[in-house]
Parts: sequence; C-alpha cells; structure tokens
Amino acid sequence: MFEQYESHIRQQAIEAYPLEAVWLITEDGCRHVENIHEDPENFFSISEADSRYAMARGLLAVVHSHPSNIAAPSASDMQSQINTAVPWGIVGTDGVDATRIAWWGNGTPKQPLVGRQFRHGISDCYSLIRDYYEEEKGVDLLEFPRDWEWWKDQNLLVEGFPLAGFTRIDASEAEPGDVWLAQIASDVACHCGILLEDSLALHQVCSRNPVDDSRLSVREPIFRYQRYITHWLRYTG
Repeated sequence: MFEQYESHIRQQAIEAYPLEAVWLITEDGCRHVENIHEDPENFFSISEADSRYAMARGLLAVVHSHPSNIAAPSASDMQSQINTAVPWGIVGTDGVDATRIAWWGNGTPKQPLVGRQFRHGISDCYSLIRDYYEEEKGVDLLEFPRDWEWWKDQNLLVEGFPLAGFTRIDASEAEPGDVWLAQIASDVACHCGILLEDSLALHQVCSRNPVDDSRLSVREPIFRYQRYITHWLRYTG
C-alpha cells in the first residue's frame, strides 16, 4: 500500500531516531508532521492544526515509526486505528536501518488464511479468527486492542469473545467453525484457533517475539493442542 511513499518514510524514520515520527497520507500526498507528545521516544501525538489539515484534504492513512525496531502495533495504536477508520502503518527502526511498513486496519489487503507470518496485533491468533469469520461467514468480529504480552495481566480472550458474540459450549458439541481457547505456559488462555473438518485446526502459530516471520498460520491435526484447550466457543451473534 502507498508504495510510492515507502522509501521516503523509511529514510525519515531513520533520521528521526530515537523519536517516533509520524506521517499523514491524504489525497494531496504524504506529509511528515511534528510529534508533539511529551514522551516522543515512546509515543506520538499530532497537533490539532495538523489533524484538521489532514481531514480537510481527505485522510487516507496514518503511518508512524517505532524506535524499538518492532513493527507491531500497541493497544493504543490499534484503538487509534479503529477511531480514525483508515489504514495505519508502522515502520520499525534502530536508527541505522528501517523495516518495511506493516499495514493493518480498514481497507488493507487480506493475507491468505494459511501461511501468514506472525505479527502481534496484525497477524496473530485472534487476527486469523477475525479474518476467517469475515471470509467464510461474512461476520465482522469485534477487534480487541492489545499490547504485546497482554496475557501477563489480562484475561483478554476469555473476557473478550463473549463481547464478540460467542457462547461457551461443551467440548462434545464442538463442530467445524467453532473456536477453541488454549492455555499454554501462561496463567490464562493465551491462544485460540478454529476447528475445521476432519479434526483439523486452523491457527496462527505464535512466538516469543512480537514479530516472527518463521512462525506461520497452519492447518494441522487438533490433537496437538487438545490437552491445552480450556474453552470451546460458538458464534451466536
């Protein structure tokens, strides 16, 4: 997306390091705007004037850099994307090099359900379920803005799925299309997937890192995860 601006954005992200940099893409082009946040090494905010300017010219997308060199959104990034209802992008930088822009949100191309790379908040286990339900069932599930390692102090899946329209069922009732939650090396359910035909599971293999290109979404026998499953859920709207 917006490939014509990518090299320019990446170079400016490197130059802005160790501060977060911000770009607003409108119908008039891509504009690098000032980050006025009081802690610009970890957060960003823009002025009312820049915001009004972008909205008046037709805001198309928002991009910002992460000096942590991690191109994955925070809960705040995810919520802000929802609020603006336009695509958002993140470029990670260490001040020497910069990653490709990672895009998510409204209007971004959907990745295949199988073979996508792990990126927390963009292509993680819950993102896969949202995309499956949109593609296979025409259902737009509620998004859960989340920080990396949310499972250390939140019970996000158990508390969130009922809000997204799911009801708990008994394991004996499970059928293709139902969702399972698994507790793996954590105090709460931290992973989720979908039951398919022939006792297969569709899920995004997770990682110890927020971005891991080696960890791909797969269809595989569900028995590998059966002993970790804590909940079975069915979408009831």
